[in-house]
Parts: sequence; C-alpha cells; structure tokens
Amino acid sequence: MPCLIVFCGAATIIFHRVVSTELLTAYLATSPGEIDAVIAIAASTNVDMPFAMGLQTVRLIVVLFLGPALARFAARRSGIDYVSD
Repeated sequence: MPCLIVFCGAATIIFHRVVSTELLTAYLATSPGEIDAVIAIAASTNVDMPFAMGLQTVRLIVVLFLGPALARFAARRSGIDYVSD
C-alpha cells in the first residue's frame, strides 16, 4: 500500500506540473480509491471535476482490462496453479 500512495503522489505532482491543474484536482484524478469518494470530494470543492472524473474513468477501464492479465502473470511467476478459461 505505501508504494501505491507514493506512486499516486508522484503522478499528482507530474499532472500538476505538466497539465497545469490545481494540486487538489491532480490528486483527485490520481487518488487510489473509489470513484464515489472522488465525486463527493470534487462536488464539495472547487476543482476541475471533468478532468478528475475522466482520469478516474480511464483508471477504471485500464484496471478492468489489464487486471486479469496481470493476475495471471503474477500467478505464473509465483508458481501457483490457477484455473484458466
């Protein structure tokens, strides 16, 4: 978990500097959490909500498509038997 927080913090700094967004907007766009929590925070603050929601949606889609492949790869590398399709 600490690696994920450090990675998201680094991504926040990169988005803040490269895209020139506010720091809170960049954090909400890269925060590791549920989308509904990001929506609640974004709705109650003055941030670029479409930017944050867009990146959260991209994150969700990437996890949906890459998650199973990464899990299979990790299982093969660890030597654990898994059921394939």
